[in-house]
Amino acid sequence: MTEREIFKALRDNEPFKGLPNVRVANLVEQPDAKQGRFDAKFDLEFGDAKVEVCVEVKSTFTPKQVEQIAPWLSQMKAMKDGTAFALVCPAISPQSQRLCFERNVDFIDLAGNVFINVPGKLLLQRVGMEPQKETSPSFYRNPFSGKSSRILRVLLQKPRAWTLTEITEELAKETTRTECAGVSFGVSFSLASRVLRSLEEELLVMRRNSSILVPEPRRLLSRWAQEYKDRYRGYLRRSFKIPNPFGHNLESVRQDLDSQLGRQCYAFTGAAAASRIAPFVDVDSFDFYTSDEAGVKRLREYVSTRPPVGPDLRAVYPFDAGVFLYLLPTGDGTPVVSSIQTYLDLFARGGRDLTQAEYLFEKQIAPEWVRK
Repeated sequence: MTEREIFKALRDNEPFKGLPNVRVANLVEQPDAKQGRFDAKFDLEFGDAKVEVCVEVKSTFTPKQVEQIAPWLSQMKAMKDGTAFALVCPAISPQSQRLCFERNVDFIDLAGNVFINVPGKLLLQRVGMEPQKETSPSFYRNPFSGKSSRILRVLLQKPRAWTLTEITEELAKETTRTECAGVSFGVSFSLASRVLRSLEEELLVMRRNSSILVPEPRRLLSRWAQEYKDRYRGYLRRSFKIPNPFGHNLESVRQDLDSQLGRQCYAFTGAAAASRIAPFVDVDSFDFYTSDEAGVKRLREYVSTRPPVGPDLRAVYPFDAGVFLYLLPTGDGTPVVSSIQTYLDLFARGGRDLTQAEYLFEKQIAPEWVRK
């Protein structure tokens, strides 16, 4: 969306539709430099109240940009008391909005999310409005989906300083280490670079010279878990339940799956995986990722002739091969996804599984981060 189109939307009062008695008046583009070099200014009328709003227009607005511009806006507010200084954008993400609240930065987006705070004169706030079209920087790559999430797995499995080259080499090394037929974890330098820059714009990683650091691994994991939960129902469409004639014990289930799935890759996740460190976990289904469709077909034919005796099996075709990254080493050879992937699946299911996710974090993930 161009600057001209954003100005037209402001003149048409689009951001304030549904807010009674709120109106934009006297919009002036490119005001005199004495006004503070803003892109525009207008009067915002709300009933009998009226405040002048100076606006900085952006096509996109990331948390990193909020951090960069907040000191300047604070300085302008101090110089001109009673005036609002607002960022205007087609769509401002919930993450950027939260940071604006923390930094007391006024904002308006064309979806209708608004925060204008002029102490003693006007407080106008509305959030939760969904934009018709998402906007993001041209370089942006969603770090929480598909191949991009493999970068997150490296950063969260071993939170330390990483270079771009080291991350791509780590993924190549894990491809060799993981004994999964036909699975490759490699990503291009271009993809890895765009993912890291996107994470940096979200303030989820920081750059130190040529290295990337995760200052708050828990915050990064929590953000990923929420994004993952929003997509989880879609992931479940790639799954189906199979009657279980193998028993209630994970070891016995593993032995029979080995015989049916052969050398193809599969690994337990969810409550079945968490039960390795939390014996009290109630396993209502043995969930496992598999890339072997032919093996699953054999499995379904095999179990159809035998009575079920334990919790159902749930076979899930992975949304990305990255779910097999960092399979946990187990003494009996039971394939289990990483603690990070188990946490994501438990968190997404919610309910009592959410409690198991927190237990897994406290007892395994957090201590591993301290050791590394």
